[in-house]
Amino acid sequence: MSGPISRRVFLREASAAALLASGAAIAGHGAGVRGATPSPVPARPSVTPAALDELRARLTGRVLLPGQEGFRAASAPANGRYRAITPLAVARVADEADVVTCVRWCAEQGVSPVARGGGHSYAGFSTTNGLLIDLRRLNAVALDRDAATATAGGAALNLDLFKALRDGPLVLPGGTCLGVGVGGLVLGGGIGYNTHWAGLTSDHLLATRIVTADGRVREVDATHEPDLYWALRGGAGGSFGINTGFTFSLVELPVPEVAWYRFDWSGADAAGAVLTAFDALLGSAPAAFNAVAMAEAVEATDGDTRAAIHTMSRGQYLGPVAELENLIAPLRAAATPDRATVELRPYWDVSRTIASLEPPSHSFGDISRYADAPLPAATIEAMVDLLVECPSRDDANNGSIWCLGWVGGPVMNAVGRADTAYVHRGMRTLWRPTTVWDDVANPEVGVALNAWTDAVIEVLAPVTPNESYQNFPNRAITDWQTAYFAENLERLIDIKTAVDPGDLFHNPQSIPTRPGA
Repeated sequence: MSGPISRRVFLREASAAALLASGAAIAGHGAGVRGATPSPVPARPSVTPAALDELRARLTGRVLLPGQEGFRAASAPANGRYRAITPLAVARVADEADVVTCVRWCAEQGVSPVARGGGHSYAGFSTTNGLLIDLRRLNAVALDRDAATATAGGAALNLDLFKALRDGPLVLPGGTCLGVGVGGLVLGGGIGYNTHWAGLTSDHLLATRIVTADGRVREVDATHEPDLYWALRGGAGGSFGINTGFTFSLVELPVPEVAWYRFDWSGADAAGAVLTAFDALLGSAPAAFNAVAMAEAVEATDGDTRAAIHTMSRGQYLGPVAELENLIAPLRAAATPDRATVELRPYWDVSRTIASLEPPSHSFGDISRYADAPLPAATIEAMVDLLVECPSRDDANNGSIWCLGWVGGPVMNAVGRADTAYVHRGMRTLWRPTTVWDDVANPEVGVALNAWTDAVIEVLAPVTPNESYQNFPNRAITDWQTAYFAENLERLIDIKTAVDPGDLFHNPQSIPTRPGA
């Protein structure tokens, strides 16, 4: 049973469950958000009509220009904050050869190439004033069940992987948002409800094909281009080229059924107690336990904002219900749930429950912060106080605080911090203050909500490492190089300089090149 979750999330989850059931479908200080409006929109580069005509003639796919039918839908980002950034053209490529043509054309014209698969960059990095390369036709997925591998096109979505794998014995650990591109997921790490027992998506990347700034198609794996292979497992997208295909190793489900729970609570006191208990149990939870906790500011119908906090925890355990009950007993003891479900369910039924479809267009301002130790009680109390004071708290405009218990444990930490570009090994959990607001809301709503997010990060910063998840990027993180990549940054810069010395692939938080390269 669900608790008093927002209408936006309810509709998204209900739609996903219905679609999946039908068999038609299957994720430092100063790091806060200091404004809801996007960065100033840069002017489009000057490109002649003749140059665009030349691009059109060289492509098998289509070129869409502003004002043409389909352009707006093709160029609109998932995050409404960046809808004002529009490309000079959208190239809807038909195949990998078209991607090569686009990259070479951009290099010739001095135009920035930006690829889009799912289009879900939190910071709008799948937007551009240059050429937007729409990869959506490159979404095929093929399984080799004997070898336990999957090959996916550069624009394959979580949806496409789910459709290929559903109800079978093999899994690719990854995200739960069906519209998210697997490319963006894997290049920055890739976390979800299977990470704790099966590892990151990037830990399962065997090989990838990438078009680099010189117009070459490079086949990258542990033997071929090993430095680039290292960088593409956590270095995030948008820096090294355009990935047109991926090959993954799959893992076999250890059990056909999993123990599943969902608890819901009301009120600020319960929120503090539950977040504290959940944070504590993650220190000893086995890898088979994969769960989250979330507290959200909801509408205060009687003006009592301490009462208007909804807290939820849910997760799966690859084992018996009785063992799960013992694991989550501290959550029940912390505060009596308003609603509670604990049951044994088929693994794929749980996956259908967790999966979420594309929500209605909205704006958002997530930031994340890794923690390597339990948070002090005073820190959690301060975050709950901020939820009580959240400046907007209706269905479409609100703030929430998530504790993602996926990112620690023996499986994640069996890989060293420098073994791949994903550096955040040895962490306990990932805290994520999240703001959402309606695309048509007064701009002051977003400004106030993101000032609230900044306050949450200021509470977390003194007691957590200066590390943030690169797949939850935010343009207001001024020290993003350290937060995303820590001690792996210097090697990433070396690889970027070797592969793209002219910095053709560039966004506000892409890996920089060495000066004088």
